[in-house]
Amino acid sequence: MIWMKVAGITVVVVIIVSFEWVRLDNVRVRERVVLASIAGLSWISALVAVLFPEMPGPIRWVEWLYRPLSGLLS
Repeated sequence: MIWMKVAGITVVVVIIVSFEWVRLDNVRVRERVVLASIAGLSWISALVAVLFPEMPGPIRWVEWLYRPLSGLLS
């Protein structure tokens, strides 16, 4: 069942990138690189969320990062 979710995420990302790729001119290389990198990072983060659901979310990471500073501010 997890592999169906992975396949679904992959199909959605490929469809989005293919629609946007066609709209970009061949001259706009930077925009294509940015599109590919953002799509790749989004795909990876979605796969990590599906494969490891017990992993703490970004809010907990931010709390962990700024916890030492909260003691200094109060």
